[in-house]
Amino acid sequence: MTIRARFSLSLAILVALGLMAFSATASAASPVAKDGKIHACYKAKGKGKGTMRLVRNGKVRCPRKWRKVSWYANGAGFGTPIGAAGSTGPQGPQGERGLPGTAGNVVVEELENKVSELLTRIEGLEDLIPTVQSLCTQAEVLTTQVNAVEDALGGLGLNAVLVTLGGVLEIPTLPGGLPEFSCPN
Repeated sequence: MTIRARFSLSLAILVALGLMAFSATASAASPVAKDGKIHACYKAKGKGKGTMRLVRNGKVRCPRKWRKVSWYANGAGFGTPIGAAGSTGPQGPQGERGLPGTAGNVVVEELENKVSELLTRIEGLEDLIPTVQSLCTQAEVLTTQVNAVEDALGGLGLNAVLVTLGGVLEIPTLPGGLPEFSCPN
């Protein structure tokens, strides 16, 4: 038998033993006894009072100063036998009508106030539209006039004369023409 085969066989045996040990502890670890109850001992007196320890079944004796307690695993209560569910009881009387709620209305009112505030701001901006249009038109006219002056002076060679005199009079050179400007629609 090769080493690889021995290793695989050993691993398979270990896994099988582990599964058997796990299933044995899982069944032994269940706190519910055969009678359907969970049994425990709790410390009634002295240091550590209230400490509880689960025990295997109701036959286990609790140590001194400890008391035995048990309950059904289905939550039915102390001493209540496990049985079929009872019949449905009669329907209770209709409750009184509650006060109208305000939680939803508060949110709606806040949103309405914000929308109203935004509409007021928009109306204020709409009042500025004629002023902005007037400024835009004036900017178009000024751009056209500055470009016309630049064309007139550039054609006369004044820029060269002013640069020559610039050393004596400190006259700056004339700027070039401005780019075309048109108002947005």
